[in-house]
Amino acid sequence: MWHEWGYDQFAQGAREQMTPEISEFSYGFALTNELVGWTPLNAAPIFPSLIEEGKADGGYDVKFDKPGAPLFLQFKRSDCMKYRSAREIKKYGLPLVPDFYRFPITARKKSFQHTSLVTLDDGINEVFYVAPRFHKHSEINDAWAKQKVAERSVFVPPSAIGLIYDDDAHYVSFDENRTFFCSEPKEIDALSIEDLRSRLTEKIQKDERPLRETAVEWRNNIRTRVENARETQSKLDKEMGQLSEPESHPRIRRRSPPPTMEIRPEKELSEERRVVRELADDAQRYFNAQLVVVQKVD
Repeated sequence: MWHEWGYDQFAQGAREQMTPEISEFSYGFALTNELVGWTPLNAAPIFPSLIEEGKADGGYDVKFDKPGAPLFLQFKRSDCMKYRSAREIKKYGLPLVPDFYRFPITARKKSFQHTSLVTLDDGINEVFYVAPRFHKHSEINDAWAKQKVAERSVFVPPSAIGLIYDDDAHYVSFDENRTFFCSEPKEIDALSIEDLRSRLTEKIQKDERPLRETAVEWRNNIRTRVENARETQSKLDKEMGQLSEPESHPRIRRRSPPPTMEIRPEKELSEERRVVRELADDAQRYFNAQLVVVQKVD
């Protein structure tokens, strides 16, 4: 029988854990920059309220007369586990091979972020935690130079983890071949970048309506998912004896751009581009996720 993993248990044994040198922002920038060069798919990250100057179309590299699919990514940093004394192996006997990695799931008592992502991952949206199989500056520089940031990443659907019914610490641990959700360890199916590419290609082929028609549906869907997440979290609280109202849950904090990033003044946008930007704003505000619009290359 598996035992529960508590935060103190994870925190102990500093010798077996290497703290990441890279930030979530640096990793997210490197990954999205690489996805832009995808073939045969085109991936256009939409940055909330940041409008690129110098382009009449507002800077969005999307084709509104072509079909597309919404991809939502939450970037995570990975701790590196270097020894077989790591709890995953020593205590729980998981078949992970050092060096392997882990990243934390935001605790339910701090935010209902995970509940929100599970709710968003409804089959219409493609939603993933994404984390690197590296943790050093030298490693991200090497991956960047070789265009292998995405290849050296793992994509974990929140729906594969499911809802969390306690306030314990939870992690995803993974190596080159297998991925586990812990506190009570269970193996989950994570995707490689090739798996993700195939999945998105299939989704685009199934719905050939142009983006100008589907974008409004995407925006309305994500707003419905926000309300559904609040209702779900309220039910979870009541089941745990915490009679809090949905409004009392801490809202997911929106990340501010780094001080070095220039926030450009907003330009007047067409209706269809305004809808896409609102979708990106909602993704960041309520799900702490980066929206990427994926389309086939002509």
